[in-house]
Amino acid sequence: MTRNKFQVPRTKLQEKGKRVRYSICNLDLGSWLLDFGSWILVLGVWCLLVVNCAYFNTFHNAQNYFRQGKKLVIHDTLKTDSEFFDKTIEKTTAVIIKYPNSRYVDDALFMMGASYYYKGDYRRALEKLDFIVLNYPASKFQDDALYYKGLAHYQQKKFGAAIIALMQARESKQYRVKAIIALCYVYFKDHNYLSLTEVAAELIKEGIDKREKRWVLDLLGEAQFKQAFYEDALVSFRELLSITRLKEDRRKITLKIAEIYLEMGDYDRCQKFLEGQADLEFKSILADLNVKLGDIMKAKELYFDIAINSSFDFSAETFYKLAELYKTDDSLEQAIAYYDSSVGRAPMSEYGVKAKKMGDILRKVDIFSKETEAIDRAQFLLAEIYFVDFGDPERAMTEYAKVCTDFPQSEWAAKAKYAQFWISKDIFKNDSLAQSLARDLLDSYPNSEYAKMVSVFLPPDEDNKGWSEE
Repeated sequence: MTRNKFQVPRTKLQEKGKRVRYSICNLDLGSWLLDFGSWILVLGVWCLLVVNCAYFNTFHNAQNYFRQGKKLVIHDTLKTDSEFFDKTIEKTTAVIIKYPNSRYVDDALFMMGASYYYKGDYRRALEKLDFIVLNYPASKFQDDALYYKGLAHYQQKKFGAAIIALMQARESKQYRVKAIIALCYVYFKDHNYLSLTEVAAELIKEGIDKREKRWVLDLLGEAQFKQAFYEDALVSFRELLSITRLKEDRRKITLKIAEIYLEMGDYDRCQKFLEGQADLEFKSILADLNVKLGDIMKAKELYFDIAINSSFDFSAETFYKLAELYKTDDSLEQAIAYYDSSVGRAPMSEYGVKAKKMGDILRKVDIFSKETEAIDRAQFLLAEIYFVDFGDPERAMTEYAKVCTDFPQSEWAAKAKYAQFWISKDIFKNDSLAQSLARDLLDSYPNSEYAKMVSVFLPPDEDNKGWSEE
């Protein structure tokens, strides 16, 4: 065959390539399908790896945000708001929704529940924690969930539910001490001082660290003080003082010990304990001591000095105490002035609010005392103020008596006599005085509605000293 002069001779490589192409074109269908299946398998594995990578990345991010948020938590309380817990909730939600069958769902639920707790959303926190307790009994987060359930119920003031959860959590080694300390706080807020004393004593015997011991001793001492177990409270606070190093904390404990001496009536030890103390709060206790000792003049001097030199809230409290002394002396104008000073220092504080109320009441007293026209009515309303607003039935009896003696023909006289009768019978539990007032009411105002009301309480005859069953 004649070659064209422009035809390029075939090389061995070209011949080999031809054979390869021919070979591919002549593959059987089974072999081709086998290779395609391998590619599909590889693609499936690759997709699975991508999905798992996304899943683990989401879960890892949730864990990381949760750890970062926990760094801002002190004693199970978030001290400053943090977006880390918001991001934790976002990522754990993604894990639960996208991968509901994952083995890390309980991890995600716990982190979400704890994050809601730290954010103060106790309702949502309890939803997630309850779900773990009920649906994941084998979860490693069972004890964690029970502990945080107890804290969330405590924050909602659901003390019964808090106690149940914490009693369960205390059975775990990890949460035993923390759960018992939390129980102490629950019992204290619930005024269950007997149970608090029992668990606190149990915990102290176990040898907890100093920080935890300080918490427990402080609660125990306060509980004993509130129950008027003053000697026991002294023991607790003295022990607390011995293991406390911070100056401010020592000052507060020392103040408490002085207050206990005062409440015990051990004025000598209280006075010795306060000698040489220049702190304003110590001086306040010294002023309280002078009130107890009857040295009102000295107490007034101390209160005034404290009031003008202390912070707003403490100044409001001290001005209030000073006003109370002048009210007792019937120095109405000065009492009103000091009540107003208390309001001026801290109007929204506990003592500021009380001072505002007392100041307004004293202004009414001042108006009624200076009444020149309807004096009988003013005198009766004055007696009502002492009984209802001041809670002073002895003084009220005196003021009611003035209505009857000074204005015997007044329409207010019979009502005032009945008020005396009622206080004698129901407040003083003095039957003989009550019967005497009842007879006097019947004799002086026989046609009044009040005479009819007391008649049923008189004995059927003078020989029978008991009350009628009616």
